Amino acid sequence: MSGRSRKFSQSLTRIVLMKELRDAIRDKRSVMAAMSYAFFGPLLMAVAFFFLISQLTDPSDVEIDIQGAEHAPAFIDFLAQRGIVERQQAWPAGQHPITLEIGADWASNIAQALPAPVTLTADFSSTKQRSDIRRIEQALEGYSQQIAYVRLQMRGLDPRVMQPIDVIKQDTATKGSRSALIMGSAMIFILLSVFFSGMNVAIDISAGERERNSLELLLSQPIPTQQLVMGKALAASCFAMAGGVLSVVLIPWVFQFLPLHEIGISVVISASDILLMAVMLLPLALFATALQLFVSFRAKSFKEAQTYISFVLMLPMMVVFGVEFTNTKNPLLYYAPLTGQHQALLDIIKGEMIQWLPLAISSLVTLLVGWIILRLIGRMLASEKVVFGL
Repeated sequence: MSGRSRKFSQSLTRIVLMKELRDAIRDKRSVMAAMSYAFFGPLLMAVAFFFLISQLTDPSDVEIDIQGAEHAPAFIDFLAQRGIVERQQAWPAGQHPITLEIGADWASNIAQALPAPVTLTADFSSTKQRSDIRRIEQALEGYSQQIAYVRLQMRGLDPRVMQPIDVIKQDTATKGSRSALIMGSAMIFILLSVFFSGMNVAIDISAGERERNSLELLLSQPIPTQQLVMGKALAASCFAMAGGVLSVVLIPWVFQFLPLHEIGISVVISASDILLMAVMLLPLALFATALQLFVSFRAKSFKEAQTYISFVLMLPMMVVFGVEFTNTKNPLLYYAPLTGQHQALLDIIKGEMIQWLPLAISSLVTLLVGWIILRLIGRMLASEKVVFGL
């Protein structure tokens, strides 16, 4: 291809790109729907983390019903020192009571060095009371261990015989590696926002145009099919990138308002890190758009395309969540599409050295796969079955 024909081809692609962008921007509801996931996802996640941190660091006393407190005054004092006190008011409606029942033979069992039964009654599946139940169980284990040590000393035995191994923990984790525990899920939102933000536009410029009978008109113009497909892909990729960039900017800003320091986590993302993360999403945006256009053109209607893409979006979600929560350490993940970007994002959060060669290979592979899919779409549009949705 000569330089003149190449410039003419690029001009045609730019014309299609600008046309699709203008059509998409005119539909304000479509733009809002495209950006909704990237905007509200981080906000909802931040709210969930805020309540989780509040539960983990709640310094208030745990109020429970205690039956038989008069049988074990020393035990009751021990619980009170750890913030577990007897409830003086009725339980709120809808909240399951937590009851600790001490047997009447407590004193005699303690005196005879026999196990003293204590019954803890609670809804152990309740997420709201999970931290309270955990504090009660830890207090019970602490008092039981304290009584066991006293009994050993009374029999002339060193309590250390019950602790054959003395584990000394030396935490070498940095603030960045600790932040990766909680920010790893935030990185998932960044990656998925690329797929969700361009989805509506990709469906509208493919299956939507076919239903409006404008796809046939576009194909009848003196524009090569590949330039037409590329222009559409770039238009949808712009929205995918806009959603990704919005998540990249919004997530660090939102997490500044969370009390992460209370759980020993510090999140510091510089402007250069934000810029790097945005650049890393470029190949992924083209890949996501190409995949969605391919599925949309294969569908016979607009609604069918929405249904198919909803299932297709499950694939990146399963891949990213699987890698994140199974803690997979396969080195090949650094070179594959989607997982390569995910691993690089985690390295940025941890403050570790970015593996530039695997990241470059992953980006090139992502672009190559996206380009192959776009070529397949160009060949598909040569078929009347695809153009007319037959």
